[in-house]
Amino acid sequence: MKTFEIILPCHFGLESVLKREVIDIGYDVTKVEDGRITFLGDEEAVARANIFLRTAERVLILIKEFKAKTFDELFDGIHAIDWKSLLPVDCQFPVKGS
Repeated sequence: MKTFEIILPCHFGLESVLKREVIDIGYDVTKVEDGRITFLGDEEAVARANIFLRTAERVLILIKEFKAKTFDELFDGIHAIDWKSLLPVDCQFPVKGS
């Protein structure tokens, strides 16, 4: 099963509470920063985080990191991701840059 870096944004000051929630559902926290917690997990971890974490604002999966100073660089970086391994062939999602 594939392992993802899962990022959990939270309100400032709730990092320690969220860290405890992640530990309580059985995962090790890899990074604690202002307003976010990071841990590694598989698809089940993503689902469990969505269901059981009360102080996380969202459950995000880091797919790829790259620098993009222009919209074209953003588009090229996103286009280079192997989306077929992540999403069904017939799905669509919008990409918005600012």
